[in-house]
Amino acid sequence: MSRHALIRAALHALALSRAPRWLPAAPDASGFVVTLHHVRPATRGAFQPNALLSITPEFLDRFLGNFAAKGWRFVSVEEIVAPARADPQRIAVTLDDGYRNNLEHALPVFRRHRAPFTTFVCPGFSDRTSELWWEALERIIAATDSLEAPGGGRTLPTRAPAEKARAFADWRHWLTAVADEKTQRVAIRSLADMHGLDLSALAAALVMDWGEVAQIAADPLCTIGAHTMTHPALARLPRDAALREIADSVETIAAKLGKRPTSLAFPYGYPAATGPREAALAEAAGLSASFTTQPGFIPAGGSRHGLPRVSINGLFQELRFLDVLLAPGLWALRNRIRKAS
Repeated sequence: MSRHALIRAALHALALSRAPRWLPAAPDASGFVVTLHHVRPATRGAFQPNALLSITPEFLDRFLGNFAAKGWRFVSVEEIVAPARADPQRIAVTLDDGYRNNLEHALPVFRRHRAPFTTFVCPGFSDRTSELWWEALERIIAATDSLEAPGGGRTLPTRAPAEKARAFADWRHWLTAVADEKTQRVAIRSLADMHGLDLSALAAALVMDWGEVAQIAADPLCTIGAHTMTHPALARLPRDAALREIADSVETIAAKLGKRPTSLAFPYGYPAATGPREAALAEAAGLSASFTTQPGFIPAGGSRHGLPRVSINGLFQELRFLDVLLAPGLWALRNRIRKAS
């Protein structure tokens, strides 16, 4: 059984057992921050390795409406990180990378529900100078029947959907866990050149330019946050380079929009990509809050850096699963188990 199938089975079991009712109390919970990427109409296809990053506007609409009806309050990132008493029924919605569909498809839904949100912008994507390697890799593999293996030496078959999925997984692992940041970028540029994919045009097709970023930022519901300059896994960079990625992104956004961002989402956000050093660097860069993609609730006190976010996975677009994932007791139980082990 695949990892995603196991997660689905676990969420199904917890939802069926009405877990939010019996999970332990979380007196220090002060709400949740959730992570989105794409918000766009559903597409069909057997090979969609990045489907987990995409939800439909209809599901976003159901999520906002259903949770508001149950008494949850949708608040800004600034409000949810401000010092406050524990208030577990608050949600701040964030969207990473600055995809154009955030403007075209997500913004009308947020307006309909009067729900604030934060878009974390990566200047390298809006400038068309940084690579969305996961998007590029999907398109390259989708269009070919064979592909060189990462690191060279053999050829991967990519004719059948299962073969394409394995090739994507091999390349993704190599790019994120084996190659360093410089090697990753050289490799994806070389692969794109070999297969005739224009990486700059791909960014232009998917990501808002600065005029569009200014357009979404002008909406009073929207806050713009930083997402580094070029979307690296900061933990793989030397300290000074990681700090420059953060600080330069803040200053670039401030220069483009006339307003300095106060929060940062770490690219990737998992433990191998960001940790305590990166949280300290965000604070040193003058930001008031920073976020990972490691799940959990926002604590009522403590540091506002390296905070958790719950990802809304496009493979699990069911409200009953969000009822489980946004139950403070789920993460309180996990924290207890970790402390005991």
